[in-house]
Amino acid sequence: MKRVLLGILALLLLKATNADSNADLRRYNALKFGQTDQDYIIYKPDMRPSQTALTVCAWIRRLRSTTRPVWFSYATSSQAKEIQITDDGYQFFMFGDLSDLRSVYTVSQGTWFHNCLAWDSASQTRNLYINGVLVDSKATPAGRTLGQDGYLVLGNEQDGPGTGMDSGDIFGGELYKLNVFSKKLSQSEVQEMATEMCSEVEETYEDERSIKWEDIVLKTRNGDITEIGSGCLTTKHLSAIIVQKEERLNSTLEELELIKQEKETYRNNLESKAGQLNTTEEELAQTKSDLNTTEEELAQTKSDLNTTEEELAQTKSDLNTTEEELAQTKSDLNTTEEELAQTKSDLNTTEEELAQTKSDLNTTEEELAQIKSDLNNKEQQLNTTEEELNSTTAALNKTQTELERVKELLEKAANATQDCPLNSTVTSYWDLLYSDEFLGGIVTTEKLEVLRKGISKLEYFEGIRITEGVIRFLKLFHDGEDQCNN
Repeated sequence: MKRVLLGILALLLLKATNADSNADLRRYNALKFGQTDQDYIIYKPDMRPSQTALTVCAWIRRLRSTTRPVWFSYATSSQAKEIQITDDGYQFFMFGDLSDLRSVYTVSQGTWFHNCLAWDSASQTRNLYINGVLVDSKATPAGRTLGQDGYLVLGNEQDGPGTGMDSGDIFGGELYKLNVFSKKLSQSEVQEMATEMCSEVEETYEDERSIKWEDIVLKTRNGDITEIGSGCLTTKHLSAIIVQKEERLNSTLEELELIKQEKETYRNNLESKAGQLNTTEEELAQTKSDLNTTEEELAQTKSDLNTTEEELAQTKSDLNTTEEELAQTKSDLNTTEEELAQTKSDLNTTEEELAQTKSDLNTTEEELAQIKSDLNNKEQQLNTTEEELNSTTAALNKTQTELERVKELLEKAANATQDCPLNSTVTSYWDLLYSDEFLGGIVTTEKLEVLRKGISKLEYFEGIRITEGVIRFLKLFHDGEDQCNN
């Protein structure tokens, strides 16, 4: 009747809990292996924590006699018999070293017993325990560590990693509470585990339990392997699980209430942020409109500018730079719009961030106003430069006209054929052009001769001074006063 009540209570609890709860209950089950060579569990465990020390412990119930009833087999690519443990002690292996321990396995068939293998590389010794009693101890090679990346088979042996299971090595018994620890347990620690099959002392080694029974029960099985009751699931365990689930449920309800409150707060914040974002969008639209107006003004200013080629090129370069800055500013504003749109979508921004965004927009407006002021100053400078250039051009045109007239007069004078006596000491065209006698005197043969000799050099002489006196002299000469005077 007690077992029936426990079964009903367990069934109700299973229906009322999730998959984790099912796993909590199944950890109290044992595994019964079938009688064929296809009935086994195989997988690749992580044995790195046990590379230099390990202890393998389990409760075993031998139900049949076979040649080699292997319940634990670990094989690597370098050693197929890295570890092999049988339920009668025959063909026990550690690092490929064979031992026949049938004489120490005296537990009768059909009886549960506790079996442990403990080893570490520091002591270079492996110990074998049955029901907490040390029944065999043997040295292991110095420096030897546990091979890695191997396969673990429960219920049969291996001739190679994951292969070679056969009928002569069928376990066919029952297995419960198999755990692998990443340390070499002492004899007193093994005795504590072996004292009571239903104790939970193994769980006190949680940091060292690298392979856990509750995980093995959930592994994929080959062939006929069934879960059976171990007799360790009591009303105490069920009550503890129920209390645990109630605590989890209460904790979940509290979390749900907190989530509800946070959701309400979040909704209120969303409404507030939505109103702030609408205001920011209007400001952005106004800023964008102002930028468009500024671009139109810049285009008009550019079309009105009229300056020299170099200054126009420089101005164009400056305008291009300004356009790039405006484009960058516009791009920055577009980026700000995208960020604000994203902020509106997520509604995760804070009031401080929105205030900062508004401040950044104000700064942008000030920068645009400064740019507009700089452009106005540039336009005034260009207008001033244009006036100076017009004045310079008029002066150059006047000078060019005078030069052309002088050249014409000089050529006529040079080609004159008058025969006038020499009456002056001026003998050089340079002296002639700069001489007061030349400028204030009369036309003489020697003056004409100097002109003839010097006229061919005038076009090469840079910096020659053309005075109004020279121009008047030449003009008088060609206006008829070209007779020799005494």
